[in-house]
Formats: sequence, structure tokens, C-alpha cells
Amino acid sequence: MFVYSGFMAIALVTIGIIAFYALITYLVFAVPLQVWLRRRRRKFSLINFLIYIAVAFSAVFLFWFVDYPPNALTVFRSFEYYIMSIVAAFIYWFWDSIFLRN
Repeated sequence: MFVYSGFMAIALVTIGIIAFYALITYLVFAVPLQVWLRRRRRKFSLINFLIYIAVAFSAVFLFWFVDYPPNALTVFRSFEYYIMSIVAAFIYWFWDSIFLRN
């Protein structure tokens, strides 16, 4: 909400906070998974993509549970939950496949 306000300093702080949360999510969930999956070293593997999807579903559920504990099970009825999980998995899988080196 602050990003759309006319006050630029609040918008910059909000963007910094969003970037910080994205970095924490990446460091906690994606980096260990990338290290584990790089043992097999296959680019654009469908199995790796399915593993990324499973981890993304659990990570998004965990963050939803932390934000809204009494309504945690209602997340499965939310279309945004599935979109966020699949898009996050696709982004991490895609970048991991591009930067995978032999």
C-alpha cells in the first residue's frame, strides 16, 4: 500500500522490506534445496521442478500460518496460494537451471 503513496521515502522503505523478506525466503528454502539438487546436475529436469513445487507449497503454507494462525487451513481454498507456490517454484527452478554449471 505504501508503494502507491505519494511519499517516496516510505515507498523506498517498503521496497527494501519486501526485498529483505525475499532474500530470507531464498536463503532459508531455496539455497539448501539448490545445494541438494546440484548433486545430480541436470538442467531443466522435470523431477527437480516437482521437488521445487513441493518445497514452495510448504514454504508458502508456513508463511501463511505465521501470518494468519487461526485461518491457516483456509489457505488451501485460496487461488493465490497455488499461484504463488507454482510461480516461486518456477522462478527458482528456472534460475537454478540457467546458472547450473558443469
